[in-house]
Amino acid sequence: MESVTIDGQDLTANDIAGSNLEEILLNILEHPSTNGRVITGVLLNGEPYSEEVPHAALEVDRDSIKSLELDTLTLEDMGLAFLRQGPEYLNTLMEALPRIVEAFRMGDEQEANEYFLNFLESLQLLMSMLEQSRQVLNLWQGQDEENGSDLSQFLDSMVEVLNTLISLQEQKDWIFLADVLEYELTDSLRRLAELLPLLGKGGH
Repeated sequence: MESVTIDGQDLTANDIAGSNLEEILLNILEHPSTNGRVITGVLLNGEPYSEEVPHAALEVDRDSIKSLELDTLTLEDMGLAFLRQGPEYLNTLMEALPRIVEAFRMGDEQEANEYFLNFLESLQLLMSMLEQSRQVLNLWQGQDEENGSDLSQFLDSMVEVLNTLISLQEQKDWIFLADVLEYELTDSLRRLAELLPLLGKGGH
């Protein structure tokens, strides 16, 4: 490995241990220059790199790495970026809902459940990212309390909605499930899309 650059700053490659890319990245995250930061982009030998399967970086030997360029963000910046970009992600989720609702109401259980499970996974990921942003930015703990309180209530209500959806799927009550998706969940996601940018401004 000949060169390592983090956010435009050069590091001494020999100071970074690791026999493969995964080990190297883990060691870089322990370097003083990346303390409390998260890697958001990787250029490997001048080409964008991302793992297609978990731990694929183990197969990239150190000797094959000529240059490694990394972009990082603090956890706080990542939280703010999520709050500001979240509405776009939410719109994508809401655009998928009518197709799922129609499939359930048409009785196409296999197609509907396939769409629904993918949607549910994306929604749970969103909720996880939202909770992480809340913790990192200390939302509704001394800053932007009014909107933070709204978010707290929203998180509680969303847990109830998710539990209801899962219960209805287990009961195979497709019509009621479609109603919850179309009315209750859609309204909740629309409200969250309006709330996230306000929280992003308050957390900056």
